[in-house]
Amino acid sequence: MHKLTRILLAILGCSLLGHLAPAQEATPWLVPPATKLESFDTNHSSVIIKATTEVGSLSVNTGGVSVRCREITATSSGQKEQGIAIAITQKGQVRDTLLIDYDEISSLLNALDYLNKLDLSVTPLNAFDAAYTTKGRFRVAALGSRRTGTIQYAIRDARTNMAPIIFSLQEMFRLRGFVDQARANLDSLRGG
Repeated sequence: MHKLTRILLAILGCSLLGHLAPAQEATPWLVPPATKLESFDTNHSSVIIKATTEVGSLSVNTGGVSVRCREITATSSGQKEQGIAIAITQKGQVRDTLLIDYDEISSLLNALDYLNKLDLSVTPLNAFDAAYTTKGRFRVAALGSRRTGTIQYAIRDARTNMAPIIFSLQEMFRLRGFVDQARANLDSLRGG
């Protein structure tokens, strides 16, 4: 009887173990490109030409930012996209570049105008955080505090945990000027 019980337990144990499969390997989710400019990085079997022109850069205590016109062409299809590349460099860190499609530049300029005009009367509460984020995750914000009576401006890459780079109002106006100049340069390439 004991022998029969052992045999049955062995069969039952083997059948249970047979149903246990090794864990599936996690397949990372492929994140689709956020911008048209980024989508060129997924092209295969084609020569891709990436061209840039530096428009301007700012250096502050916490890092720096540069604005460039960007044009990317797939030579096999002739497909071409334009926009701007904003490179953010935090002190002691590697440079991070964010791409903004041409059709999003006007919206970014409007957001910069709005943030640059904010004052502490925007809310009756003691503090505010007003922010705009592009599809490519470039984030610009205005942070106001009634306690200190000041508004600080910050930019960062919203894809990472990078600390923001803090700007003054005058530096924000300069950044806005660079973005506007980049759009003007692209407009001249487009014949518009």
